[in-house]
Amino acid sequence: MIDLKKNIAEKNFDHVLEALNGLNISKSNDDFRSEATSLFESFLACYDSTEDGASTVALRCLGLLQRSCAQGESFQNIIITRDGFLERFRAILVQEKETVPENIRLSSLKLMANLCVQNKPNQDKIIGQLLESLLDNIVTNGAMANASAMLLYNGFLYKSNNGASLSTLLATLMTNVEANLTLQQEPPEFVTIFLEYLLCESNEILAALGELEFSKKMLLYRFMIEYVRQEDRRTRPIHPDNFKHLLSEFKKQSDEVLKTENVKLDGPATEEVFTLLVFLSDASCIEPYASFLRHDGALFLNLGCLLRQMQLLGSSGTENIFTPVQKIEEILKIRQGTDEQNIEGEISYSLRSAVVKAIANMSYKSKKNQQMAREMDIMSAILNCTTLDARNPLIKEWSILAIHNLCDDNPENQQFIAGLTKLAMAENSLLKECNAGTIRIGADSKPYISRKK
Repeated sequence: MIDLKKNIAEKNFDHVLEALNGLNISKSNDDFRSEATSLFESFLACYDSTEDGASTVALRCLGLLQRSCAQGESFQNIIITRDGFLERFRAILVQEKETVPENIRLSSLKLMANLCVQNKPNQDKIIGQLLESLLDNIVTNGAMANASAMLLYNGFLYKSNNGASLSTLLATLMTNVEANLTLQQEPPEFVTIFLEYLLCESNEILAALGELEFSKKMLLYRFMIEYVRQEDRRTRPIHPDNFKHLLSEFKKQSDEVLKTENVKLDGPATEEVFTLLVFLSDASCIEPYASFLRHDGALFLNLGCLLRQMQLLGSSGTENIFTPVQKIEEILKIRQGTDEQNIEGEISYSLRSAVVKAIANMSYKSKKNQQMAREMDIMSAILNCTTLDARNPLIKEWSILAIHNLCDDNPENQQFIAGLTKLAMAENSLLKECNAGTIRIGADSKPYISRKK
């Protein structure tokens, strides 16, 4: 190979690049030591140069060092022990942000990440030196976020002694998720990988949940809701301990929610219960969660009581966020986006549907739950949900499925339904409006009700 140092000094960058492109990394440790030293020195000579071609040489040196890391721990250790190596790269990544081009800094960070793969001593050194910068990169959600998350993820897997607590890591990851949610884009790959590992492969996250600020905890719950909804994630379910913890939290907290007249329905406790309700409702139709939930009689009874309480509040005579919206004009406003109430933004939106959905799924081929539904008057509550309600999309359809599952191979429940006596037509504002007029399309292409004279 040509004398790299001499050609760089003479600014023969094309010759240097040609030599680097033809370089095959040695397989022996002794030969690689001189190559690693040469590549590191060549990088230092070029990374901050303004000469044409210098940055390309610097990037190529970094690329060759990155590729060398795949040879294993011994090669990684040779690289990191070059004289002044870690100190110089810390300066580039932390202190020289304003002067070093971003592509050089990003490639440098990727080299740090490669040096840490399956190498705990290197993780201790590198993450310990760069921890605050790595956390900041993830929070600011720039080009360095993914490589920073990769570094911290590897450090967590190998229990690196780098000073990063799980509560700090979790809060940082959720800050990144929140930023990308605002931008309506997916989080960086390794932010997602790290979070999914914490949810599915470990129960260590439970110790950090109590220290997570409320808004970030709700965001984590919503992340889990989206996770269980994705078909390609169902072969990797949430860790049983994590799932059981959330189930326990829901049952414990929902015992109190909605039970007092002065309950703050927009309060944190209520929001947490309702968010967990949506999570469990979605999980109730997905294995392996569904089979587990069907055997939880306490949860089934809890859901039935919650449904009845929602109905009680909704029919209390004072209009509130649980009062069904059944007037055609109101429904049309909601669908057109002209409704001043902003029903879809209310904390109660679709909650009764979620309860009925969970009850329907938990009733499937479960004699115990079928019997409890009849004896605890949950079936009557389900029957009261078989009408259209703009606050609860698909509640009618979920109610029909619930009745089907409650009566399936259950003569007692079938007899209960058959024994119902018609006393009068139920109060239904939707039917009244349909009888009072006809839905037409106006000149502005919007539907309206033409009243009968």
